[in-house]
Order: sequence, then C-alpha cells, then structure tokens
Amino acid sequence: MEYLTRLLIQASHRKDFRFHPNCKKLKHVSPGFVDDLVLFCKGFPSLVQVLKECFTSFSLASGLIANMAKSQVYFGGLTKEDMKSILAMLQFYEGSFPLRYLGIPLRPTKWKPGDCALIVKKIHLRLRSWSSCHLSFVGQAQLIHSVLLGIRTFWMSIFLLPNSVICEIDHLCRKFLWGSVDSN
Repeated sequence: MEYLTRLLIQASHRKDFRFHPNCKKLKHVSPGFVDDLVLFCKGFPSLVQVLKECFTSFSLASGLIANMAKSQVYFGGLTKEDMKSILAMLQFYEGSFPLRYLGIPLRPTKWKPGDCALIVKKIHLRLRSWSSCHLSFVGQAQLIHSVLLGIRTFWMSIFLLPNSVICEIDHLCRKFLWGSVDSN
C-alpha cells in the first residue's frame, strides 16, 4: 500500500490533479483502508482517470486488483454526463448513500434524525430486553452508563448526531431507569 500512496503523491504534483475539497488543505492522498480501499477525488473525469492510472500501476506491480463485483463509485453534485463518463471509465457499479464502510454508514451531508433510527432502535431493544430482568436501581444505572451511553459515545465519535437524537436516547435511558420502558 505504500507504493500506491507514493503513486498518488506523485500524481498530486501533476498540473491536472486537484484534491478533494476536504483533503486539499492537508494535501492528503493516503488511502484509508483495512480490508477495503476508499479513494476520494473531485468528480472530474480527468481526475478520476489520474486515480485509475495510479491504481492500474499499483495493480500491475502488486498483483492486487479491484473486485469489480464489489467495487462501487459514489457521486455528489456531478452532471449526468460526467457520471456516465466515470462509470464507463471505471466499469464499477454506482453506489448510493449512505454507503457502509467497516459497518459505519457514511454520507456526504450531515446526519438527520431519520438517519439515526438504527441507533435509537438498537438502544430501545436493549432496554426492552433488560426490563424483564430484576435489576436494582444501581444495576440499571450501571447498564445505562456502560452500555447505552457507550453506544451513543461510539456513534458520536464517528459523526455528529442530531441533538434531537441525543435527547431521545437520554429520554429512553431515563424512562428505563425510572421503570417505564414500554414493550413496543
């Protein structure tokens, strides 16, 4: 992967190269990955071609290739012409937001309360399963503190949760603590 990073750094010195707006200030080109590779660029076909050339050189040198069935390209604010051109060039499927990377849903805009329904549902299901247990007040408080607020903190460390979602989670926790969690 260091070789790919080096290729991308070299490409960033080309006159036709333009950084993704969120990477421009840092001049960040290093791909973020664990088992996957995610590359960002401004959505011009010429810039996508630069990334494709870098990846092709990397593939030839390393023997690692993109799995075309699992590879997707995501667009934001492009014309239909540019999107068609990029899809034809890469021959990837077009993905839709929110995309999931390492299990984390990602999107190009701020999260809305409806986007966080999964988090609230997960917390509500935990509360319902615990309400059938005979826990002391201290036991309930400990579960809320260590598990439920841990879930909330985990998601808040990844992206900003809407204030209404934070309030809803806190409200569910208070209801559980004071013995009024419904079974719906």
